[in-house]
Amino acid sequence: MKLKLNLNVFDAALNRLQELYEQDHTIVISQSGGKDSTVCMELAIMAADAAGKLPINVIHRDEEILLPNTYEYLERVAARPEVNMHHVWAGQPVINVFNRKNPYWWIFDDLVDPSDWVRQPPDYAYKIEEQNINALVTRERFPTKEGKDLYSCIGLRVQESPNRRMGLFSSKGHITKENKFGVKYLRPIYDWVDGDIWKAIQDFQWDYNHAYDVMVKHGRSKNKLRIAPLTMTTAGIPDLQLAQKAFPKWFDKLCARLDGIRTVAQFGKIACQPRRKSGETWEDCFTRECIDEAPQWIKQRAELALRKELEKHQRLNGNVPFPQINAIRANPLGSYKKLAMSMWNGDPFSLKAGHLPYMEPEYFRKGSGFWGGKPTF
Repeated sequence: MKLKLNLNVFDAALNRLQELYEQDHTIVISQSGGKDSTVCMELAIMAADAAGKLPINVIHRDEEILLPNTYEYLERVAARPEVNMHHVWAGQPVINVFNRKNPYWWIFDDLVDPSDWVRQPPDYAYKIEEQNINALVTRERFPTKEGKDLYSCIGLRVQESPNRRMGLFSSKGHITKENKFGVKYLRPIYDWVDGDIWKAIQDFQWDYNHAYDVMVKHGRSKNKLRIAPLTMTTAGIPDLQLAQKAFPKWFDKLCARLDGIRTVAQFGKIACQPRRKSGETWEDCFTRECIDEAPQWIKQRAELALRKELEKHQRLNGNVPFPQINAIRANPLGSYKKLAMSMWNGDPFSLKAGHLPYMEPEYFRKGSGFWGGKPTF
């Protein structure tokens, strides 16, 4: 159920922030370089100015590989007197779904010559030990007065996903409960839509990431303007194809850094999916692509996924043959086709095969450690 307010979304968001600043709580803006976190930051500057609390705290965790113009924008943010910028990097492993041999690469990898990194971190950046993104904002890093709360302000908007809408409903408002680090998440623009974001940027002439201009010039529609890591899912393919045309030197540097990028940019999603040969069943395709011809780690996971799915199917459907294409019951892996599509790249984070354990970085690089729970970036 939606609750109508007697305010426009701009005033409502500004009030949410100003109230907390006036109560002397500590707010940290998580700045990704994207449009939503940009609007949160600008609103926070306005609210903190009105409450006499400038400069505001801003944090960005460097991902090394984001579209050009992103880090140039963040450097302009860091230079602003209204901002106390924390530009950090953690050297954490990140998924590259386009490389079946090794699904992980490491941010500013200390085992790689720095000249081979896609870019260097800025001089004012500093390394942190915490690899869990939920540990970016802590009371140790951002001292908070006794009796006051610490907030991590994020640019979440429920327009972007039904899951985000349900998450907001479950937390009963734009502020969450404290996480295990003693931090509450603040979502001041949860009720904004894309048009509200761009109207605010235009009306107030706020600085923003000009990677968006490049996207628009290359035909990207308004509802597909995203700044996000490029290798974690196949959703990054359109951005890689855009970068190949718009930023050829940067793209060549990226291809030298990570395997599989040039192929997927050239051929699209078909380059990272199983290919069923003429006359093959989907069972044959799954066996060939995900077991017989797959790297060992994918083979092991595919065999385990198949065994678990066959057991589940027999328990629910008796002696009915396991489907080639259409699952009998709603099930992410309920057919050989779904198994083949899901397990071709091994599903290292178990996004589809939730019953499988996560692939530990230690498996691919000795000494790189274990997730120790649910992995998160």
